Amino acid sequence: MKIHAYIQSMKGQATTLSELLRVHNWAATEKYFGLYAYATQSGAVTFDLAFGGDFWSDVPSRWLFGIDYGRTQPQALRYIMGKPNTEVRIHDGAWVVSNDGFLPRQDFHMKTSFLTNQSEVRFGMVAGSGNFSSNGLRHSLECGASFRTQVEKEYNGTFRSAFTAANSLWDDATPVDEIIEIYDQRWKVSQAKFTETSNEPDPNFDDVEAFWIEAGYVTRNRGPSKPGNQIDMPRGMNRYFGFTAPEDLPVNSVIGPVTFESPSGNIVSNNLRLGNNMMEKISLPIPEQHGFDMYDGKVLVFSLSNGRFRMWALEAAEFDSAFGHRLGAVRSMGSGRRYGYIK
Repeated sequence: MKIHAYIQSMKGQATTLSELLRVHNWAATEKYFGLYAYATQSGAVTFDLAFGGDFWSDVPSRWLFGIDYGRTQPQALRYIMGKPNTEVRIHDGAWVVSNDGFLPRQDFHMKTSFLTNQSEVRFGMVAGSGNFSSNGLRHSLECGASFRTQVEKEYNGTFRSAFTAANSLWDDATPVDEIIEIYDQRWKVSQAKFTETSNEPDPNFDDVEAFWIEAGYVTRNRGPSKPGNQIDMPRGMNRYFGFTAPEDLPVNSVIGPVTFESPSGNIVSNNLRLGNNMMEKISLPIPEQHGFDMYDGKVLVFSLSNGRFRMWALEAAEFDSAFGHRLGAVRSMGSGRRYGYIK
């Protein structure tokens, strides 16, 4: 039995994602079974970027997620559902989706994956504190351990019972197809509770010190194996950045330069411009070079300081905890992505 414990995000240590990849490569996985308390769009994209298309086409995978308290993003479920060879179920999903606030009758806190190859008698397991988000998989401080063995007796004496129990949870779970539409609908209603009507007065942009926008899915403009860094924003977003772009501005025009201060302390300047689709576009600091893991599914927060815009890329739950009580004039784009300022 090989066991490897780690503390994620500390120098010289593995991450949940790197351990999953290591065990997957060792096992030559024939079947994958992941169980996670919640899933975010950033987690789904992070896993996809790391494992690549061959994983989905070659390895049948099962995914058991929780939707307790609405922490799982429907976009994440749809992302995984859209991949080949996948089955997705929701722990106690029929019950949880019917309750206000998606309250569970028993919290589902699983954070583990089983990677098995019966043909070559290889069994692997990765368990830890990290959830199926980009932070949980590789960015935030988490602890965990991986287990692998080619000796069936060792497997039987260690984590086979956990695998059997996990399969029982799977058997009792709700197929995602049965509830995804109602969950998506009710989740959006819960998220839209702060969204104002279109006749809400615009703020005094000169007095806005912090503002935000949901990134949604970010096009992989840097190639299929790298997270994207270019986002579309609604017309008028330039005012938050201190510009006053005219309504008759021609497409493909530069609105002005925006200087970002990233978590790494680096300074990056890129032009805000009006695109062919009549949306305002900006290239953000390249994630892996400037202290971000990715932008997909994150809420981007900008705060003006000494002529620069400090940036954060937060999971939706983190954003709600930090700023949910301070949101002003929240608006929604046609795609459903929200944006606004922070009081």
